[in-house]
Parts: sequence; structure tokens; C-alpha cells
Amino acid sequence: MDTLALFIVSVSFTGLTSGVGLLPDGPLNGAVGETVMFTTVNPPESPFVTTNWRFGDKDIIVSNIKNYTSPEYEGRITFFPSTGSLELRSLSLNDSGEYTVRITTVREFEGRTTLRVYERISNPSITSSPKEAIEGNSVNLTCDAAGSVFTRKWMKDGSDLNQADIILYDNNRVLSFQRLNKTDRGEYSCNISNPINSMEAKHVLVVNYGPEHVQIKGQHHISLGDTFTLSCEAESEPPANFTWLLNGTEILNSPEYTKKNAEASDSGNYTCQAKNIITERSSSSVHGVTVTVPSSCSGGCIAGIVIACLVIPGAAAAAGYFIYKKKKSQKTSSNQTVGGGGQDNTAYSGNEELNYVDIAVFHKKDGGAVQLGSQNETSEYAQVRGNNNPPSTSSPPSYENHIQRTKKPAPQDAANVAELYAQVRKK
Repeated sequence: MDTLALFIVSVSFTGLTSGVGLLPDGPLNGAVGETVMFTTVNPPESPFVTTNWRFGDKDIIVSNIKNYTSPEYEGRITFFPSTGSLELRSLSLNDSGEYTVRITTVREFEGRTTLRVYERISNPSITSSPKEAIEGNSVNLTCDAAGSVFTRKWMKDGSDLNQADIILYDNNRVLSFQRLNKTDRGEYSCNISNPINSMEAKHVLVVNYGPEHVQIKGQHHISLGDTFTLSCEAESEPPANFTWLLNGTEILNSPEYTKKNAEASDSGNYTCQAKNIITERSSSSVHGVTVTVPSSCSGGCIAGIVIACLVIPGAAAAAGYFIYKKKKSQKTSSNQTVGGGGQDNTAYSGNEELNYVDIAVFHKKDGGAVQLGSQNETSEYAQVRGNNNPPSTSSPPSYENHIQRTKKPAPQDAANVAELYAQVRKK
């Protein structure tokens, strides 16, 4: 008989008494490839005349004067003649079944028990079908593992499932969602067990949805030359891709649109289109933008003499020249060109805008001054005072009337006058 070290597995006992006191109550559980010990309980007093272990209707070992072991159990068993106990090693699934022991002294004693052999659970996993879970659609989570699976228990975020819209079937192997909701997202675990061991698999369920609630943030009214930024947001999983359109024409693919030095052509309807590449759904929002011309620049701009201007707070009252929008240039007594190249005022209407510029002092940007009578100086930056109020009469004053008025300059309303620097070219 082989003399090998014994490895006794820990087992639990349940069920009815079947060994009549000679073997433990209930079945024994063993794992494939491991060892189980059949231990007699309160064995009869020795010496034993005969001990016989059987598996079903086959002998395992017969012990009387000498021991006889069946060939298929050679090297797999250890017999303990003093107690009648038996150790069985290298278990296989085929070893599951009923075992019987008979011990004969002056009387005969018999005991029966059942052995259940399981494969240990390994490689647990949870798979999703379809792979991408989308809000409103159905999805199945399947819990699998290698080995002898006895039970499966599902949990979400560490707590028992209590949702009404889920179904468990195939012996709890499949967790089925008939119609996904955002609240279904979370970590799902499946505990797989048998009497030998247990293992757990986890799966984070991501519910893809959206885009929805698309919003554009930014200004609606922009001044000419300003910089403005529009940003687009949407609720979406995964985050949405954004496309900007201006009046129906695509201009940018980005969550944010920035325009420097705004022009009049930047006015219009800005549409942000959000799209989810997983759900293949899209949504959009529209934002209106108007680019306006600041009133403080209108006097110099419309007169045609201002190339670039910088508004300076405050105003100083001083007499100067009115600049008219005329097709033919008008000359002062010093032959200085004051206005020209503009619109003819002979078609003037009271509803049309006419801007007057009162040139108070032509200050150079380096601190000097431009003299109107000097002909040897060219383009300079000068300080110009602009009056945006049209005359109260139904037609503009003539140049001759203006010459008469400049002899006694009328006071300017400081509230309607703004100082600015303009580039003035003298011929």
C-alpha cells in the first residue's frame, strides 16, 4: 500500500443520517484533482475481521487477512485499518456517487454516504450584448465562468438589485434590461459559487445617450471690430462632437467658436450641431448675433477722412470747420481741402443721416500741431471733435452760410461731442 502524505479537505455536512452512525451525515464535497477523506464515526471495537469499501457496485478495497485494492484505485487511496477510514485522491467528476463501507467484527456494521465532485470556479466574466448599451434600447449582461457553477447572484454598486425593469433567466445567468435608462448605469457584479469555492465578476455598465439640451453661450450684440466667443454645450455620453454653421454654411468643428475683429458679415444665425458617434443621434441650437457700428465713430467714418480712430473720453469746445459730403471739393480761403469725394448733398432728405465734424485742433500724435495753412506737411494723426446731431432745418446749410457762421461760432453741446484721433491727409 502506498504511504503518502494525507490532504484532507474541509467539507460541510447537511441532509439526513445515512451512515447509521458509522459515516458522517450528508454528502461530502470534493474538488477535481484534490482529495477527500471518508472518516468513520464511532467505529466498532477492533479487531476487525473484514472491512470492505465499495463505490456503487464496484469494490475499492477489501481488507481481511491481507488487503486487495482494485486496479483503478491503485495509488489513489490510503486505507486506515484501525478505524476503517478511507482517503481518496486525484478526484475526478466520475468519482461522484454513493460510497459504502462494511465492517465485520462479531457483528456487521454498514455506513453509506454520497460524494459530490465539482470543478473549481475560475475565469469569471460578465459580457454585454450588444457591446454598446444605448438609452432606450435593450441589453443583456451574461455571467459566465469555467468550472461547476452552482449559483449566481447579481448586485449593483454593492447592493441587491431592486429594479423592476430587469429580468433574470437561464438560472440567473443572464441579466436582461428591456429598455435602458440613464439610472441603469453603474457597476454590476455577479457572484458565482459552488460548494467548493466562489468567485466574482464585475462589469461597469455605461449607458450611452444624447446629445440633448444643447445650449449656446455668448453675446447676441457685438460691436464692429470686437472679439466675440460662442461656446456650445450638450448632455451626452460619450461627449458629443460639435459643428458650427453660420447662416447654414459650415464654418468650424469645435465646442467653441471665436472671431476676432468682428465684421458686419459676421452677423447672422449661428447653429451648433451636436452629434454622438455611438448613439448616432444629433441635436442643435441656434444663436443670433448682430454686429453693430458704434455711433462714436460715425462722424469721421461717413465724412470719409478717418482711416483709423481711437475714441478719447471728454470733449473741449472750440471753433473749427464743418465737413460736408460732396462730390466736389470745397476750399477754404487758405485753399485747404476740407471735404470731398463724398455723397452730393443736393438730394438731402430730412430722414437721411448727415454727420458734422467740428475740427477743433489738429494735434499730432507726437505732441505737435498741424497748421491748416501749411502745405508742406502730409498725412498726420489729428484730434477731431464729432457732432452726431443733424441740423434742425430740412436741408443742410450751404458752404457760404457755413462761412458766415464760422465768423461767430455757435457753442457746441458737450454731451453730443466726442474727441477722436483721425488720420487726415492734406493736399
